[in-house]
Amino acid sequence: MSPFVRNALASLVLVPIFAFFGWLLSGVSLSEEEFQKRISKKEIKSVSLGWDRRSGNLLIVQLEFKPEYFTREDRFRAWLEEPLAAAKEKGWLQNSTIVAFPPEIGNYFFLMDSRKELLDSENIDSAWNWALFFQRISFKNFSHVLDGEAVSFTIAQDTKERYERIFGDLARMYGVSILAGSICLPSPEIKEGKLSIKAGEWQERAYIFDPSGKFLEGSLLRTSTQKPEGSEKEILPEVWVANLPSGRLGILFTEDLKSPQMEEIVKKTYVSKLVGLGSQEDEGKFREWIKNSSFETGGQVQFSGKVWNQEFPAKSFAKTRYGSPEPIEGQKGNLIINIFF
Repeated sequence: MSPFVRNALASLVLVPIFAFFGWLLSGVSLSEEEFQKRISKKEIKSVSLGWDRRSGNLLIVQLEFKPEYFTREDRFRAWLEEPLAAAKEKGWLQNSTIVAFPPEIGNYFFLMDSRKELLDSENIDSAWNWALFFQRISFKNFSHVLDGEAVSFTIAQDTKERYERIFGDLARMYGVSILAGSICLPSPEIKEGKLSIKAGEWQERAYIFDPSGKFLEGSLLRTSTQKPEGSEKEILPEVWVANLPSGRLGILFTEDLKSPQMEEIVKKTYVSKLVGLGSQEDEGKFREWIKNSSFETGGQVQFSGKVWNQEFPAKSFAKTRYGSPEPIEGQKGNLIINIFF
């Protein structure tokens, strides 16, 4: 074989390899200019029900979902803080206020400080797999390049710390309790106001931060994600009764109303205030159930918008004992709904 042919064959192998490594090393995060181009600022709509009797209130925060907000901590925090600042200006934030953010909000923290390619993935699973791949080949995790579970745990640890820091700071800054959506972590446990994780089964749970920025004791498990594939065993849905400055608040995932036992489980809690973390597969059952119930206060919080192959229903609402759910129909975009207890 002549030197020319040998070199030509070598180039056919080496050029793609060098091109691949060049692509790996050239990855960049979403710049501020690109971020501003992708984000279109929209007005925050608002609805208020009841009157202020200084006995507390529930503030439902519907956000228009954009994965770009998760690419940097300051962007994410500003996204959350904008509706809080608007509510404060209206006089809706008190030390007995409970602010409810949409479920699943913590499940996208893996996008923080990531390459912008993740934003153009086909779905969340693809985005997660790319995030895991880039983390595995990073200098930080290179010793675990062949151990996906170890790298996943590292991502979970970073996620937990950001979740705790951001929502804890906001609860403390605005002096309110915050129902911080939900987040999926391995074997999470609350102890003395702190959240810890360890290697084990991943669970999606909802948590509340008190006005001092610490975790309230207790949490709500999303049972629909816990059933093993192919298993016939039923996992009973949960209702979390949280003890807050404004009284006892029942919290549930609205998808659990599919269980015929859910209504009876709720009755046994004897709560008069109930908030539902809305499912993407919203069928309107929770809204109809609340509409015909005698709860003193009821409401649902969801995201609005479309991301990858998922579309959020934007059907957040609230109602008093004597009124109908408001808004009457789902309103897309950023929306805050205040309801006085």
